[in-house]
Amino acid sequence: MSKDYVRTLLLLALCLAPSLRPPRAETGQDKGTRKIEWKLAPGKTALYQFLDKAGKPIKGQEFLLLGSELTPSGNRIAVDKVEDIPLSLVFQLPPEPFRSSAAWDHSATFFHEAAGAFGMIESFAGFGGLRPLFARGRYAVKSIQKKGDDEVAVIDGGFTFFEVRRDSVNNETRFTVTKNDLGTLATSIQVSVPRGLLLKAGWQLKLKAQERIPDRGASRVADRTFTTHEILELREEGDLDPAKVAATAAAGAKRAVEWLRKQQKPTGAWGAPRLPNAPGEAISHTGLVLRALLAAGVPADDPALVAAAKSLQVPAPQETSALARQIAALSLLGPAGPQEEEEIRKLANELLRRREPRTNLWSAGGRNDSPDAISTARALEALALAPGLRVPDEVWKSAIEFFTTATIDEEKEVELDLEFEKDATTIAADPKKVLPVAWAVDVGGRQGGIAGLMPGGSVRRGSYFVLAAALDGLMIAAPKLTLDEKQRQAVDSALRRGFANLQARWTLRTVPPTEAAWCHQRIEFAGVLAPMLARAKLDRIAKSDWRLEGATMLLRDQGDDGSWWPGTEQSLVKTAYALQLLSRVRAP
Repeated sequence: MSKDYVRTLLLLALCLAPSLRPPRAETGQDKGTRKIEWKLAPGKTALYQFLDKAGKPIKGQEFLLLGSELTPSGNRIAVDKVEDIPLSLVFQLPPEPFRSSAAWDHSATFFHEAAGAFGMIESFAGFGGLRPLFARGRYAVKSIQKKGDDEVAVIDGGFTFFEVRRDSVNNETRFTVTKNDLGTLATSIQVSVPRGLLLKAGWQLKLKAQERIPDRGASRVADRTFTTHEILELREEGDLDPAKVAATAAAGAKRAVEWLRKQQKPTGAWGAPRLPNAPGEAISHTGLVLRALLAAGVPADDPALVAAAKSLQVPAPQETSALARQIAALSLLGPAGPQEEEEIRKLANELLRRREPRTNLWSAGGRNDSPDAISTARALEALALAPGLRVPDEVWKSAIEFFTTATIDEEKEVELDLEFEKDATTIAADPKKVLPVAWAVDVGGRQGGIAGLMPGGSVRRGSYFVLAAALDGLMIAAPKLTLDEKQRQAVDSALRRGFANLQARWTLRTVPPTEAAWCHQRIEFAGVLAPMLARAKLDRIAKSDWRLEGATMLLRDQGDDGSWWPGTEQSLVKTAYALQLLSRVRAP
């Protein structure tokens, strides 16, 4: 380890040491082995406060940890920006039992998981990911000391970061760790051994890397040198109290509804603050907000929704996603009479006409002409909602074939731990142990068939936006047909393996895989996930209540005016998506 590392670790030790007694000889415990494990269970939270160099709390700088983000042997803290890399690395414990001391090597790669452009949602144009980084280092348990009735382990770590070269070979992405040293990280933490909880952490990061900079609804990547010296201290443990969270979510939802009402334009539509809005964009935004208000309990005959419906009674927009939103919103409002029903059916028939002839699936349109999971799922829902519409069976058959075959196996099996509502028939009871799958972003280009299944097909692993869309599309399409046993088993297997993927990497902190511009769209992800999980009648994932967890994280970011990302061009979309989840929080 370099002299700089030693110096940094000594500085961190000085910051952390005052709260501990001087080192003392250990007794009793030395004769046996120890195992330090995280014990913060799902449904629990730990709130940490950032401190300044003098050890005083920094106002407004906190870190909320959910119990679901920890496992006994590790953590699932997803990282979508360079500043948060230390958070992932300080929440590390000895992987094996040890006696009086332990040291172990650890490595991790950040920002290496690429998916396709369709992993994004909305009109985010920033397709690029951050430059991948490889961290290699070593931890050491320096001491285990008594502190009153507690027993505290001090664990130090030191890491070097290396640049990762990303190349494309035969349509596959290859990663090569280079010798290009980009920086260092030194960490020192205190862990309560009996409680299995991080008490205090300090770190010093010096790194040449990249950051994403929001730019008019998109994002761009810029080089930057990160130099940080931070201290984190446990402030309080808590429970996700259903009654308290439900009351807070209801109040937050009410404020969001009032804010959205104020953004409605004289035409009855909603749109981004910049002017003028393209017709398709106004229709998409209006459909999104209208659905959020309906989910929040605003009645269909509310004057704001009546005005919104009138603004949506226009010819089909060029954008397929906007057309699907237009149909779904008008259908959910309930047509006022036969003429309105006929207009919805005309729009739905136009949506049917826009299928790609070879696959019977939908694309986003424009240059993105390959059918994809998100566009297809959104179109299927619109068709299923349209009143009195006769949808050809081949539409549902093609969708089921796509969503049951365009999958990519993950590496490790998962023991399913899902709790459904009492009357749910979403999946069969067994088997419990399955290999998770991700979904390909789209059909594999002009030369191939379903991605990865026919010659010439390219496999592009989708983000969790694609995962949510695939699960939703399957649950919409499958009930529309009488399936034979083979088809039924294929649907059940795909749903089971998709939920296993959701469970294996469960997080509402960001959008796995954390690579491109979608990864920091946590609010949009929550708004997409909530209707899908509600359709699945799924209450808990690995004992985590997604409604309580999602609301808890979202409400911490709500602005004083009731919106999310207040004062930005993204506030309308983010607030509508946040409302989709808050509206589904149940009072006990």
